[in-house]
Amino acid sequence: MKRTRGQSDIVIPKEVTEEAQRWLRENKDLVIQQKSYGSPRISSEIPDCSMPMTFDHHNYCSISCLYCFAYCFKSNNPAYKGKKVPLKSVNIDKMISAMQGNPKDTRGRLMYTHFYHRKFLLHWGGLADPFCNFERKNREGYKLITALGEMNYPTLFSFKGNDIFSKDYVQLFEKYADQGNFAFQVSIVTNSDELARQVEIGAPTTTKRIEAIRMLSDMGYWTILRLRPFIMGVTDIGLDELLHRALDAGIKGVSTEWFALDCRMNEGMKKRFAWMSEVMGTKDLQKYYSALSPSTRGGYMRLNRKVKEMYVRQIYTFCADHNLVCGISDPDFKELNTSGSCCGMPDKYEKNHGLENWTRNQLTYHLKEARRLYHKTGEQQLLRFDEVYGDESYFDDPPLTHDHVSEIGLPLAIRYVRTYRMILRKHWNNLRSPANPRNYFDGKLMPETVDVEGNLLFRYTPMEYEKDWTTEGIDLTR
Repeated sequence: MKRTRGQSDIVIPKEVTEEAQRWLRENKDLVIQQKSYGSPRISSEIPDCSMPMTFDHHNYCSISCLYCFAYCFKSNNPAYKGKKVPLKSVNIDKMISAMQGNPKDTRGRLMYTHFYHRKFLLHWGGLADPFCNFERKNREGYKLITALGEMNYPTLFSFKGNDIFSKDYVQLFEKYADQGNFAFQVSIVTNSDELARQVEIGAPTTTKRIEAIRMLSDMGYWTILRLRPFIMGVTDIGLDELLHRALDAGIKGVSTEWFALDCRMNEGMKKRFAWMSEVMGTKDLQKYYSALSPSTRGGYMRLNRKVKEMYVRQIYTFCADHNLVCGISDPDFKELNTSGSCCGMPDKYEKNHGLENWTRNQLTYHLKEARRLYHKTGEQQLLRFDEVYGDESYFDDPPLTHDHVSEIGLPLAIRYVRTYRMILRKHWNNLRSPANPRNYFDGKLMPETVDVEGNLLFRYTPMEYEKDWTTEGIDLTR
């Protein structure tokens, strides 16, 4: 994995760029063809997600990153195979109406009932980019952001797109800066502009994205370095310099998660990952991940804790030294979050309490609390299903599950009665499921007994690194 900042002697094969930009090339005019895209939706990461109301205003984006999770997810969907896929957007007028309490359709009614009326934090940028070329051309997002500003609605943008620098957007964000209802995660995977170009074909340079952090921080907004995905052989190079550049630009937090490899390999993914292997310095990406990933996690392979530990330590101590929120979205070391939101959002934010309005009824928050308790008192806390997931209303409304990947293909009679609480309980109690807390967190939570309703109870389990770090003076009570 020998790479240096500024390397420019690698040429991306044409077949890789053409495949990566497939959906963009099929929509060369960049014009929205249908306003029927179904979003917001409930995140598939609901078991440990603080902001499960995730939103994209387009069905895909123009940036064409080779590691794109959305591409892996959508390209295995039969609806996206073998034909031109039209560019769709959300019906923004309907969404604004729903947020104002006048829903026009079922999705709007559900979102108003469970989220909008309480100003639950909206996470914009899950499977597409809010500020890519599609937004530059169509300006549908601009209308919504204006409405969000007028409503003082709390919103976290996750992006790397260049349209954030457009004059009208700059003026718009300046207008609402004093009320502070917006926050921004800027995605960066490497310190090197040249190395970034090898894996993020249509993205602005790292340097340009650092400028975006600085611009938004100078306005007074909460900004986060979204160091995701962390790619071995790419992100580790120049990591210390990147952290300091982001700090100098004004970040308030760092959020990281390692690149995970989906074993469902279609031909497009094979082309992407063959090139990723070369850039990372591996001969075979799939063999590399197979050898270093716990098998209990199933076909979505994540590198083991030992591979990640030195980098997690670097990020955690950097955040501690500079009073930043440390967000670990990766299931390994998720206990090291210093707020209950692995995206790097604050537990408390005096400027606008709306940015605190994310759910604590999820495993990230409770795992963080268990780690703090252990390092303050020595107690190894038991996590109980009903205490972790509490009484969130969206856990118990069956229509909300219809978008969930585990529900697609089930008979309608089952889909119309299934709730998220049922899905969560099923995985919680199934020790063969990759989503079971023992398997998902690779032994960090271990089953110990059952409650009166037959639900497993999981014990917080200290690991060797915790003893080593505390012995060396690292504070794990943050």
